[in-house]
Amino acid sequence: MKIGFIFNAQSHQIFHSLPVASVLARDYPEAEVTLLARSPAQQDYLQELASFYEAPNLRFQIAAPPFPYGRLGPEVTAPKTLTLIWNLRAFSRFDALVVPERTSLYLRKMGLRKTKFIHTTHGAGDDEREWDTRIRDFDLVLLPGAKRRDRLLAKGLLRPGHYAIGGYSKFDLVRRMGLARPPIFRNGRKTVLYNPHHNQAHSSWFRIGREVLEYFAHSDRFNLIFAPHIRMRDDGAIQEKELQPYRNRAHVLLDLGSPRSVDMSYSLAADIYLGDWSSQLYEFLLRPRPAIFLNPHGFDWRNREEFLWWTLGKVVADISGLDQALNTLEHWRGEYEAAQQAAFTYSFAQFGQGAPRRAAEVIMTFLREGRVEDDCA
Repeated sequence: MKIGFIFNAQSHQIFHSLPVASVLARDYPEAEVTLLARSPAQQDYLQELASFYEAPNLRFQIAAPPFPYGRLGPEVTAPKTLTLIWNLRAFSRFDALVVPERTSLYLRKMGLRKTKFIHTTHGAGDDEREWDTRIRDFDLVLLPGAKRRDRLLAKGLLRPGHYAIGGYSKFDLVRRMGLARPPIFRNGRKTVLYNPHHNQAHSSWFRIGREVLEYFAHSDRFNLIFAPHIRMRDDGAIQEKELQPYRNRAHVLLDLGSPRSVDMSYSLAADIYLGDWSSQLYEFLLRPRPAIFLNPHGFDWRNREEFLWWTLGKVVADISGLDQALNTLEHWRGEYEAAQQAAFTYSFAQFGQGAPRRAAEVIMTFLREGRVEDDCA
């Protein structure tokens, strides 16, 4: 049985499917598992991460279009559709293709009718864009927890026998990489992680992001880690030159897309989360801590399902509100800790055998029997 894992997007998606591929290759000898990288540089990164699972049978293959894409760095993305078209014949040899994104479903329109398409999803936020109708077209959908299952069922986007809760494999890989990392700052200040999203309709960056950087650049109380969504750099929404004024400040770290920006290094290191629309908030809540959400758009967000995350911390409209929120953090535990814990549990299922093993078992059951049962309440 040949199973291919396509990596056709930025590296933040790797963490949601590579652990599953590694466990499949390690524990199921009947499965020939291949990781399909979009460049040699990305393949090197995949091999580095896969080493945490000791899966010697795992295969690697470059699935890049012709020059120049095959020689570019791990974070330079060839057009997704071009990659799919170029590799159509190579992809057709697989019995199943596993993807954390949805663009790869285009392969079915190009003729891959017999191949099973399996979606691991990525992230666990509340963004209504996640309720993409293409989800229903996957043969199997793996979900991080009950929250996403319940919402997709309510919208009619899941088919009985074709979905299951698999847990959040990224946590398993991050744990193996080592949760204890050296402190980023050693000055005794509290550290704020500012993590704006790339979606302009909700992102704070395009309205007050530079004001946020100015505020912390001149702060004598807080450190700042500025690690926006990795697509902000790729989309050209942030230019390196505009960040130069903040580069040489000992209490400010700027990261537009290094491996540390996607492997939870900053989520684990920060004392306070500052964001708007990123599902990284839920990863941050692996350990409950204060959270602040920027709402310069003036959304009427209360009692709306897609703004559930904004009930887990203070919501402010501008820099003045941010300053006030930072000055009243001593009460956060009584106000938000219980809600954070409940939201985390609802978003991420926990399994005794670990999420990658659970997901691998579900995939093999589906490929053998043609259906699975979601037995996680």
